[in-house]
Amino acid sequence: MPKVNKAKLLEIAMKQVETCLEYRKPRYAQIAKYEDMYLGKTKPALKGRFNIPVPILEGFVQTLESKIDDSIRVKFKKIREATLKISKKFNSAWERDSAPDRGDYNGADLDAKKLAMFSGFGTLKLIPSSKPEYKQELIAVDYHDMIFEPYGGRDLERHLFKGQINIFKTKEDLEDGDYNKEGVAKLLKIASEADNKKVKDDLGAKHNRYLAMGLNPKNYNYTGVDTFNLIELVTRYNGEDYYLLFSYEYQTIVKCVPLKKMYESGLSPWVVWHTERSPVNFLGRAPVDSVYPVAEAMRILINQNFDNIQKRNWDMILANARKVIDPREFEYRPNGVIRLKLNDGESINNAYQKVETPDTSSITVNLIQFLNSFLGEKTGVTPSAQGNADEDKVGIYYGNIQQAADRFGLLNKFYVQSHIDIAKRYKSNLIDFAPAKGLMTRYLGLTGLKEEPLTKKEMREDLGIEVVSANIEAQNDRITQDKQAAALGDIIGSEVLLAQVNPKTLLEERLRLGEFSEDKVRDFLDKEEGANAELLSEAAMAVEMIEDGETPKINQGANTAFIRKIVRHAMDESDRLDDNVFVAIMKYASDHMQIAIKNANLMAQFTIQQQQEAQLPAQPAPQQVEQPAQPVV
Repeated sequence: MPKVNKAKLLEIAMKQVETCLEYRKPRYAQIAKYEDMYLGKTKPALKGRFNIPVPILEGFVQTLESKIDDSIRVKFKKIREATLKISKKFNSAWERDSAPDRGDYNGADLDAKKLAMFSGFGTLKLIPSSKPEYKQELIAVDYHDMIFEPYGGRDLERHLFKGQINIFKTKEDLEDGDYNKEGVAKLLKIASEADNKKVKDDLGAKHNRYLAMGLNPKNYNYTGVDTFNLIELVTRYNGEDYYLLFSYEYQTIVKCVPLKKMYESGLSPWVVWHTERSPVNFLGRAPVDSVYPVAEAMRILINQNFDNIQKRNWDMILANARKVIDPREFEYRPNGVIRLKLNDGESINNAYQKVETPDTSSITVNLIQFLNSFLGEKTGVTPSAQGNADEDKVGIYYGNIQQAADRFGLLNKFYVQSHIDIAKRYKSNLIDFAPAKGLMTRYLGLTGLKEEPLTKKEMREDLGIEVVSANIEAQNDRITQDKQAAALGDIIGSEVLLAQVNPKTLLEERLRLGEFSEDKVRDFLDKEEGANAELLSEAAMAVEMIEDGETPKINQGANTAFIRKIVRHAMDESDRLDDNVFVAIMKYASDHMQIAIKNANLMAQFTIQQQQEAQLPAQPAPQQVEQPAQPVV
């Protein structure tokens, strides 16, 4: 591999960033208008006129959010029969790493959708790390921060350069992280000479969002520590993709490595999806583009109606200068007096006349109703979608909801591929960043719930990737759900059909149709886990103690499930365990045989006693024998 000229590479990278920032300015200026309307920012009104914000665009965005807020569900599938167990381990690892308390993949997905409504594209970034512990975090990247090749087309991965600005790192981050020590030292030296005490930022148009809320972030960006605004870029150089992290302000590289050394897959960490597919243009139209002109027209109409009402409340007056002593007295004042000069018997109408403003309220209302209906027809945000349906019949209501779902589902179809791309990166990152001993997983096996590590060797297995329930149509299609429920009902109601299917799989599908969570499904299916959860946990803890060289106490509550858990672990991990540890685990299981038999006998006796008590006839209440009456003496 030829030696990299870092000075030349930095020069190219800086020019690429400048090119993108200049290219996107006109489009981002238009997006700023959308942000202003959404945040309720308006220009100051002329004197005597109204210019109040109207939440039309806000209602559209929030309705669209509610229709495409489905969760990310990625499923790794076996390609060969032998990889079934491995696929289950991958699914378990994905569920663990994507959970809200770790990678928060669903939260990032919702953020990306919100940003895509304004820009036309959503960007997700998968950030793997192994220090201080392994994790893979998914975040949404602001469109203001994205760098791309202007004529690179829709697919970001094909761009000759792509990256992200506004990557903030503290001095400690740079000194302790996996960065070029010489580059970091050079950056800190230059910065110290420049007396760098504040965050150097290039937020640019991003400030518009804060200003619309009455905030000024430029005056309040002091952090108390030395913080640097860096640029992350993947660029093609001498036929190979390189990863760069550099300071534009100080023209210093702190990291420069071939991309394949950063990520084994050779893929950049960014994944982009578009709301409107275009094979040639990266910056395409957004959902808000279609709504903004109509929303602006409705806002103007509403403000003009307020102007009309105010004019009618404060009509101008034609005054006879010979009859009116002081025209200023026509201004409204509580209990005000207007003095006039009239001849005897002269009508007051000779002194002044109102210039009446016609009432245009009905015209305004009709126009707004028309525009609202037009907007719903063209975008799918109908009154029913917004929760204002007039229909009384449930069927009609669900029909309208389904039509809206079909429209919004179109957006989701375009980003299904992005989740597949994220899963590919996730799988590849496991090899580089997961612990050397593998990643512990928990999945439902043939004999119940199992805990096993996903090893580095297994991580390299070829698996299929499917996005499950990713689009809104699959979630909201009542017809499909009814058909599936009817098919399951036919199977359950027929002894012949029921004998041909896997009963466990049938129950699993029935539970999922009932929209139970995956954890609930596992709990339902694993009878042993449910009945002996605490005892099995004690068995797992005992095995861990033996593997760590400790001697656990004999468990007096042991049963066959307790022993089976220990033996199964020893057999499954026999290749990994030392011979002495294997023998110790098996002996610990054997030591509980008599205890398990005794407990089983006690349970059997208790069960028989309970059954006998339940079958005994009820004893009649003792009758009181009446004493014969004593003769009266």
